[in-house]
Amino acid sequence: MPSSYEYGTFANYSPRGTSDLSKRSRGTCGAIKAGRVDIIASAVPHLRDAKADNLKPFLGPDVTLVPAPRSAPLPDGALWPAKVICDVLHEHGFGQDVQTYLTRIKAVPKSSSSQRADDRPLVPIHLDSIEAERPFFVPDKITIVDDVLTLGRTTYACAELLRQVCPDAEIRIFAMVRTQGLQDDINKIVDPATGIITGFDSGKTRRDP
Repeated sequence: MPSSYEYGTFANYSPRGTSDLSKRSRGTCGAIKAGRVDIIASAVPHLRDAKADNLKPFLGPDVTLVPAPRSAPLPDGALWPAKVICDVLHEHGFGQDVQTYLTRIKAVPKSSSSQRADDRPLVPIHLDSIEAERPFFVPDKITIVDDVLTLGRTTYACAELLRQVCPDAEIRIFAMVRTQGLQDDINKIVDPATGIITGFDSGKTRRDP
């Protein structure tokens, strides 16, 4: 039977839209993926606004933030954008702590380099290439944090792995940016939203909305 996880995102971007706003959104997304602390921190006033109240369950003071791993094992000192996002959010009062429970042990193809959705690694590939550490003290609430959410296969696999070692925890997914659709233009960049990611036996996921 399919399982699902609630997700929240802060902003919206269009990978191939042609409007000026879509083009600007790609610059914002690129800066977040590059771990630009100033750009990530610029989200803080918006996250504190009432318009982002739907994201409170994801970033509340009782939530442990867990960065999603990159597509390959990290060398010492390498950039880890999801960890940077967690650290910036926590520094500004979001989440009770940051824990690196998830580690990529084998490289997988980068989702961003796939031209089609069908070319992106399936969930079992991620499950086989990530290890989840069992916490000594299991948090009540965990939010897996990533830079960009498209289909959600990486973060869904992370949630499944954490559910195995933290079966009683509430597990959610948060990403700074979500994709609007490869060709679609967007109406606004800052657009806090929530939805559901569902996984299937095929190894694919569906993101609603």
